[in-house]
This record gives sequence, C-alpha cells and structure tokens, in this order.
Amino acid sequence: MKRVLLVFSIIFLTIIHGVAQDKGFKIPDSLKNRSFDEIEDLLNKSYGDSIQFSFYTDILLTISKEKGDELKLAKAYMIKSYNFLNVPYIRLSYLDSSIAVSKNLNDRQFPTTSYSLRGSLYKELGEYSKALDNYLIALKLSKKTNSTGFYYLTKHNIASLRQEIGDFEEAAIMYKEVLDYEDENNINDKGHLATMFSLATTYRKLEDYNSSSIYNKKGIKLSIENNLDIYHSFVLNEGINLFYKKKYQSSFDSIQKALPFFDKLQSKNDLLFSGHLHLAKLYRKQSNTEKSLEHLLKMNEYYERADFTPVEMRRGYEMLISYYKTKDDKTKQLYYINKLFKVDSILDSNYKNLSRKMVREYDTPRLLEEKQDLIDDLERKEKRTSVKLFIVIIITLLLIVFVVLVYIKNIRYKKRFEELMKTSSAEIEVKETRQLKNSSSPEAIGISKDIVKIVLSGLQKFEDKEGYLSSNITTGDLAKQLKTNSKYLSKIINTYKQKSFSVYINELRIEYVIDKLKNDSKFRLYTIKAISREIGFNTTEAFSKSFYKKTGIYPSYFIKQLEK
Repeated sequence: MKRVLLVFSIIFLTIIHGVAQDKGFKIPDSLKNRSFDEIEDLLNKSYGDSIQFSFYTDILLTISKEKGDELKLAKAYMIKSYNFLNVPYIRLSYLDSSIAVSKNLNDRQFPTTSYSLRGSLYKELGEYSKALDNYLIALKLSKKTNSTGFYYLTKHNIASLRQEIGDFEEAAIMYKEVLDYEDENNINDKGHLATMFSLATTYRKLEDYNSSSIYNKKGIKLSIENNLDIYHSFVLNEGINLFYKKKYQSSFDSIQKALPFFDKLQSKNDLLFSGHLHLAKLYRKQSNTEKSLEHLLKMNEYYERADFTPVEMRRGYEMLISYYKTKDDKTKQLYYINKLFKVDSILDSNYKNLSRKMVREYDTPRLLEEKQDLIDDLERKEKRTSVKLFIVIIITLLLIVFVVLVYIKNIRYKKRFEELMKTSSAEIEVKETRQLKNSSSPEAIGISKDIVKIVLSGLQKFEDKEGYLSSNITTGDLAKQLKTNSKYLSKIINTYKQKSFSVYINELRIEYVIDKLKNDSKFRLYTIKAISREIGFNTTEAFSKSFYKKTGIYPSYFIKQLEK
C-alpha cells in the first residue's frame, strides 16, 4: 500500500510541478525591485503563516531562476522544502533539486546543507542506509570546504544513526565530541540542547543513569532560561531515567507532566513511544492493568499511523501478548504475535544492514585515515631522531612477548575447547543431579518440602521448554509461572542449583548455545550479536562474558574451532 501511495505522490508532484511551470509565477509589482536578501527577510518575518511563507519562497525561486544564480536557487529550493514538512516525498524532491543545482559549486553551505537535511529526512522515513549515504557525503564536503560547523552537525547526525543500531558507546563518544566543540565555541542554541539531549538519552541506554541525569537537569535548566519546547523532552527523558533508578513515583510524575505535550503534537518519535511504554510499566507495578493496557494500546495506535518502527514497539507488543495470555484471549494473542514478528523483521533488516554499512563506509575509512596519519607521523619522527633502531628493537621485543602470550593463550584455549567438546549435556545434568542430592533439606531453608518439590518440578519443565531463551525473564515473571513468590524461588535456586538466578539463567543459555553450535552448522554462520539475541542476551558483551565465565573461552574462538 505504501509503495502505491509513494508512486501516486510522485506522479501527483510531477503533474503539479508541470502545471506550475506552464502557468508561471508572477512577482507582484510592489515586490519586483526587491533583492533576494530583502525577500528572504520578509520570509523570515512571515514564519508561522504558511501561505505567506510559501508565497515568498516562490518569489525567491523566480528571482533566482531569472538571474541564473545557482547558489541562491539551491537555497530557494531548500527553503521551499520546508513548505512540505508533512509531505516527505514532495519535500525530498525539492532537496533533490537543491543538490542538483549546487553539486558543482565549491560553496561552504551548499549542497552540504541539503545533503544533511536529506539524510535527516531519510532517517525519519526509516531508510537508514540512504540516510547514512547522505550524511557521509555531507561530512566529506564539510571537511573539503573547511566548514567546521557543518562537520560537527553531520557528526551529530551519524551519532544518531549509531544510537539507532544500538552502538551506544560509540554514539556517546561522538555526541560528547560535538558537545565539547559547541561549548568551546559558545554555541548555546536549540541545536546545542539537542546534542545534550541525545547524549543524555545515550547515557541512559548505556545504563549510566547518573550521567544521564546530569545532562537532563542541565538541559531542563537551559531550556527554561531560553523558553524552548525541548524542555518537555528533557523532562520526559529524565522521567524514563528515574524509572531505572527505581524512583518510581518521581518517574511517574515526570512522565505524566511531559507526555501530554507529545500527545498533543502527535509527534511520532522514539521518546513518545518510550514514554507510553514506561507509563504502562509503572501502572503494571501499581497492579493497575487496565491503565497499563490503555498506554500499550495507544502505542499500537500511534505505530499504525507512524512511518517508522521504533525499538520500543517490540517490548510493547510483548507486554500486550502477556496481558491477553492472562485473559486467555487467544485471538488477541495471535494478532499481537504477528505484529511482533513484523516489527522484528523490520528492525532486523534496518539495523543489520545499517550496521554493516556503518562499518564499511564510515568506520573502516575513518580507521584507515587514522592509521595513515599515524604512519606519516612516525615516519617524520624517525627521520628527525636517532632512536629508530631503539624503537625497532622495542617493537620487536613487544611482538615476541605478544606472540608468546598469544601462543600460551591459544594452548590454554585449545585445552578448554577440547574439554568442552568432551563434555555433553547429559554429563552436566548428572553433575547438577549430584548437586541436588548434596543440597540442604527443605526444612533447613524454611520452605516446606511440597513447595520445594513443586518449584523444582516447575524449573525442570521451564528448562525442558527452553523458557530461559526469553530476553526479558525475571525472578518475578518466573515465580508467577511457577505459582510461588520471588523470595522462595531465589532461595530454592540458590540452594538446589547452587547459584544465583541470573547465573542460573545465563548458564542454561550457554549450555543450550554450546549444543546448538556443536550440532547446527547453519547456526554457526550467525554473527555473535545475532546468536546473543537468539538465546536471550540483550548485549553481545553480556553473552561473551557469560560464555567465557562458563567455559574459559570466548564464543568467537569456540565457533572458529568448530568450523575447523
């Protein structure tokens, strides 16, 4: 359906554009002798009046065409694109025109600005690969023309794509670099606050909640001083941040305060979805399932009208499925399961392709450039100093030490790999059965024998059904499934499994993935990130750490040896 609408929009635009060309636009006599700059000044004063704004942009276009001024024409096309903020494909066509007429100009502003705007528009449309293409061109042009401001603006945009694919550490570094540049140059406009907001959001997603709060509070203060709407974004972001700091009442108050602003604007961005998701979570904590459901359904309603797929929608559908499961409404469960599959498919396609493209077209060239700079710098230093031989000797010694360490590590890893290959799941189960026999009696931990027996039986079924592969399993969720409470469940797992709940879940996942990798050659072709997501880990780092803790080797090494 979207493809049909897109084709129709393009045809419609072509017809309208053709009619406009035939009819021609006549500048009123009272404005005929005005210069481009004078008309632009009138346009700026008309901001907020869409009819006047469109009228003055048409005059700018006509003046530029009549005088054959390509630079001003590029600017006029760019300004004209703002008439179609709610019609993205028409706006795109004006940005295309702006780029086309200024492509061969060696100007500091054009076509760099239009490439940057086109990248942001593609990002809004969820076409991340095209967004990155435009940002990379803008970055290259801004560097070529020494346009420092545009260079850092584009860095901010690339950081936002980093954030989209979950590369929060690299995104935080880039946002901090941009923020430092803006602070050094006393840039204190809305764009500066947008950078600060992005950094606060990234810190939240890195679970560095204290750093996130620092920038949220600073942003709230500055946005109040400058009377800017971004104030609501900081308040909502801090509300979500407070949820993870377990300050639930403060979280509830902040989200409730800021969210109506976004609902009123019907601003379909990640923050809107995240706000409703966390309100749903807060209401669920209050056991108010009806209010929780209300916000989950609102998320679905917004998603139906949005032209992008937010990551938060995935968790929203999981909660809806869980809710309708408790109501035994199989029709609704199936409906939202299908919606979840669709979201997964879109997210996997968008982010996987973008991640590969980011490495190939941004990271690799950047690292090669840095590498070449280092090589050139070393060569200059070697020519000016007499310590070349000393450096070579030191490097050689370091390489020898490195090779020896790698050799020792490989022997140790190989031994652990061989031990792992000899160990089967059956042996692990026998070992765990012995642990059960040697564990304390039910009376010793203050739980009745019948309850212990029921919970252990439930845990066995949970393991048999591979429930541990869910990425969001908690003691509370599992305790509900086993019809007990979190305290009893934790005690029984600590006593009879002789490990904490998180270690218990993670080790089950590692045992599962070891068997899966041994026996499924197709599964071994997955990336480490895909494997970690497949077995329930939220991050690649958490999966690698758990695998190493359990086996003494990393998953990448294990897969490599299996392939051999």
